[in-house]
Amino acid sequence: MTDYFTAHDVLKKVEGLNSLSTLNKWANFIQKECDYQFHYDYIRFASHTKTKRTINHRKTRMFSLEEIQKFQKVIELIPILGRDSSLRKFFDQKHHLDTRNHSELLIEIINQIEVKLANKEALFQALTKKYQQLERSYQTLEQRLAQLEESLSTQEQPSSGWFRRKR
Repeated sequence: MTDYFTAHDVLKKVEGLNSLSTLNKWANFIQKECDYQFHYDYIRFASHTKTKRTINHRKTRMFSLEEIQKFQKVIELIPILGRDSSLRKFFDQKHHLDTRNHSELLIEIINQIEVKLANKEALFQALTKKYQQLERSYQTLEQRLAQLEESLSTQEQPSSGWFRRKR
């Protein structure tokens, strides 16, 4: 089971991240721009009034240990790359494709096409086998029909039953 930490815990664990506002802005940027989803959980909190104390639940963004480590790496890269590109580097899956050179992208595309082609080839082989089975069953049914028609024609003799035709 993955351990999750609140934003306050993240501030304590990540060196160089000093503001809850900054962390929330980064998390919002990551969710909107990078199509990354953080874990959310309902946290209990108490509110006090003059007469009573009530316990409520608040939906809170939670961070895994892996995400905390990524934030630490982002802090180190911000002076070099800037905030947006640093966050994209660690949290955006599409960014990895954007930063590759053309030969790496071409190899990736060829590999994906080969996988799709192999799947299509396997499907084609299965359909071919099914077609051959259907063809064989059709031929046996035609033969059986011919045999039944032949046996019916040989069995057609004038009946001596109740419904005789007068000639």
